[in-house]
Amino acid sequence: MHRYSFLFLAFFAFWGSLSAQEIISNVTINTPKLQTADPKIFKSLKSALQEFINNRKWTDDTYLPEEKIEMNVIITIDEEISQTSFRAQLTIQASRPVFNSSYNSVLIQHLDKDFYFNYGEFEVLDFTEGSFSSNLTSTIAYYVYVILGLDYDTFSELSGDVFLNKAQNILNAVPRGAAKGWSMQDGDRNRYWLIENLLNVRMQGMRRAMYQYHLMGLDRLSSEESRAEALSNIEKSLTAIREANAGYPASMLVQTFVNSKRDEILNIFSISDLRTRRRIYDIMIKIDGTHAADYQKLTQP
Repeated sequence: MHRYSFLFLAFFAFWGSLSAQEIISNVTINTPKLQTADPKIFKSLKSALQEFINNRKWTDDTYLPEEKIEMNVIITIDEEISQTSFRAQLTIQASRPVFNSSYNSVLIQHLDKDFYFNYGEFEVLDFTEGSFSSNLTSTIAYYVYVILGLDYDTFSELSGDVFLNKAQNILNAVPRGAAKGWSMQDGDRNRYWLIENLLNVRMQGMRRAMYQYHLMGLDRLSSEESRAEALSNIEKSLTAIREANAGYPASMLVQTFVNSKRDEILNIFSISDLRTRRRIYDIMIKIDGTHAADYQKLTQP
């Protein structure tokens, strides 16, 4: 089914036979400290990763071109352990299109600081669900499934479970000690905690809020008839996130959300009446207190 099929099922029925990949990825590899490795390895890696992400069918659903998720992968090489082994920082950013607009809304913007991988020029990237082939493909596939889970949650409440469980299965398949970033002992903002938060029953209220924020909010903002209700739904979703944050203080998921949505929220409510803006300010300083100064503009007449 299409992600918007509940709105346009009859209109788009004939597209059901199409097969279109879900992700449009752009890979950037930065090598500021390159010393011994052949730069051609990273050109090969860029091409291999884009092909791996873009050409693989990750779901059973059909995505129209305008529905595809945009995914940016930025790998910054921090250390050359050998000519084919590297320690890096991995930035993952993904956005989904907002209905009836040219705007894309960020789903996740996350920095993974513990990314170790091996890669040789022209190496074929192999990944099989349920097994661990390499930290490179397991990590990238993990984030693809997290992104798909987040995306599906925005179209139907908790409908991302199937993909979040796939991400959990990837984590479970990593042999103990095989690589950093997969264990609770590796830090409090890593792959383990991201999927733990997403699947934790205490955070279901926040995941349900993603549907209200996006489908019932952002996707309806372009219509004058539904704009007021859309803004109300977005405010309700932020209230639900505040409540989830109170039940699971300092969760990684909430912090990932506000880091991804801060500017968007400020822009959405920038022209609301002062009473509404002050309510949004009160909500956001409870879940994003370290950036309270950014929200101060909402309180100004």
